[in-house]
Amino acid sequence: MEELRDSASDGDMEELRDIVLRKALSSHCMSRLNIQGAGRDDSQDTRVHMLHDLIDITDHSYPKHLHTSDDTDLILYLHKLKSAKRDESGTVICKMAVSTIGGVKILQHEAKIYEAPNTQPLHGNIMPKYFGLFEGTVEGQTVTCMVLEFCGEVLSGRLREQKESFRKAAIRAFQELHSERIHLVKGDRGDYKYQDIIRRPDGTPCLVDFSRARPHIGKCHDAEFEFEDYKTPTHWPTSDLVCGELLAVADDAWVFVGDMLNIPDASGPIYYYQGISLEEHWERNKEGFVRYTKEEALTLLESVIEKYEETLNKRRMALDKVEEGESI
Repeated sequence: MEELRDSASDGDMEELRDIVLRKALSSHCMSRLNIQGAGRDDSQDTRVHMLHDLIDITDHSYPKHLHTSDDTDLILYLHKLKSAKRDESGTVICKMAVSTIGGVKILQHEAKIYEAPNTQPLHGNIMPKYFGLFEGTVEGQTVTCMVLEFCGEVLSGRLREQKESFRKAAIRAFQELHSERIHLVKGDRGDYKYQDIIRRPDGTPCLVDFSRARPHIGKCHDAEFEFEDYKTPTHWPTSDLVCGELLAVADDAWVFVGDMLNIPDASGPIYYYQGISLEEHWERNKEGFVRYTKEEALTLLESVIEKYEETLNKRRMALDKVEEGESI
C-alpha cells in the first residue's frame, strides 16, 4: 500500500483501496484472528473460521459501500450473511482496514471489547451482534475485517430531538455499560457522539464504535441517576466523581439544566430555586449581592429569573413538539 500511496492521488488511492477490499470480501483467504492470545482452548470453538463461510460471496449485489472514515482509515461495507434466508438479521457491516497500522489497531482493540465475556450478554441488544475479526492478504496487502450486525440507521439528530422514551432508553444503555456487571466506559466526555447511537427497527437504541472503550475504573457514581420526565429537568451534578460520558449523554438528552443565574458583578454564585419568591431568592443568595442594595438586587433578580424561566419554557415547548412528532 505504501507503493500505491506514493504513486496515487487521494482519489486514486481511495479507489485502489476499494478495489482491494472488495476483492478481499469475495476471496477465500480471510481467516479469523485469535485476538485473545496464546493459551486459549479452541477445542469447543464452533465459530466460523473463514470469512467466505460467513458471508454470501455469491450475491453480487454486495458489498455496498456505506462509509469511509478519514480519521481512522476504516471503510465500512454492507454485506449479507450466508444464513440470511433463515436469519432475519442477515445484513452485516464489514468494518475494514487495508495496510494501515492505525486502522488495524482500532479493529483489534474493538474486537477485544466485543469478545470480552462481560460484554457478550449485550450483543444483539445495546451492542451489535459480533461475528469475528478476519485477516488475509490480497494483492500483497494485509486486509483486516470486523463483521458486525447491521442494526439500523444512525440518528438524524441529537438525543434531545428524539422522543422521551428513546432518550431514556439511550441513557439506560450507557448506564448499563457503566454498571458493575459490565464495567465499561465507551469513551471520555469529549468522545460522545449522537451518531454512535443507532435506532433498531423495533425502536430501541444500539451503541456502536467501541474503538475508545476501556474498563471502568472504580465504582460508577452516576449509573443509577434517572430523570422523571422532560418537564422536570434535573440540576447539573456538583460532584466531580460523576462519569463524564454519562454527563455528555444526559446533556445531549436535555436531562440537566443549569441553576446558576447570570448576574453582572455578582460576588458569588447566584442560584435559581423553583417555586420560591423573589424575597426568598434574595435571602438564599444575598452573599452574592454585596455590590447591590436589597432593592437593586430584587429588581435585577426579577428580570433575570423571568428570562431564565422563559428559556426553560422554550425548551419544554421544543420537547413537546418532539413528542408530537414535529422537528425542533
